[in-house]
Amino acid sequence: MVSLLEAIILSIVQGITEWFPISSSGHLVLAQELLGNVEYQTFGFTIYLHFASVLSVVILFGKDIAKLTVLNKKNLSYLIKLAIAIIPAGVVGILLLEQVRNAFSNFLFLGIFFMIMGIFIYSTKYARERKNTLTNSDAVYIGVSQVFALFPGVSRSGMTMGSGLILGLKREEAIKFSFLLAIPIIIGATIVEAKEISLASIPFTILLTSFTITLLISLITIKFLVKTIMNNKFYLFGIYNFILGVLVVLWYVLR
Repeated sequence: MVSLLEAIILSIVQGITEWFPISSSGHLVLAQELLGNVEYQTFGFTIYLHFASVLSVVILFGKDIAKLTVLNKKNLSYLIKLAIAIIPAGVVGILLLEQVRNAFSNFLFLGIFFMIMGIFIYSTKYARERKNTLTNSDAVYIGVSQVFALFPGVSRSGMTMGSGLILGLKREEAIKFSFLLAIPIIIGATIVEAKEISLASIPFTILLTSFTITLLISLITIKFLVKTIMNNKFYLFGIYNFILGVLVVLWYVLR
């Protein structure tokens, strides 16, 4: 059985990496490997920590969510765009669930995905704002990019925010759309994996502690990330991703 200290470490990792464009699932795999705790290398527990993270979005973007509950033409159009962006990852996630799970145990893939993610994030350095509004085609592009985030090493927030920036969206719009898009995706994954979470037999005290720590750190992380993007420093996360990817591949080859 994992100790409370190990659960705290995993929660801190999740809280920091979920919203930074550095793949929380990939970092959790690395943390679990370093802790040497096979039992916690479960897809279900990873999703549980993701659910704690998404609550931070609901808290920080509560006003935007409340505005969307007023069904006028503008809000309905925005909700349709969110739905469009959700479909690709939802469909692929259901059809390729086992393949996604298997990818979590392959460190070579993990390292390669980290490096690819690094190149993608760094490319946002050259993105320029040129659009005032999000189009349906933009939503499709962002939705397809999110499919790759099903695999460890590829960050969901990195793919969606990065895609928004590359498409020329204003930074504020890219940020808001990415965070709002996370809510149904993560909640949906939690529902799908609810049975596995319950079968993991994780003590309630550990679940509560992990949830609380992940939530609090996620709130801090989101505020820092928004500030970083607004200062046009988002691309720096690409350097971190690429270096980490190289190190993981070397670890795979040499161990």
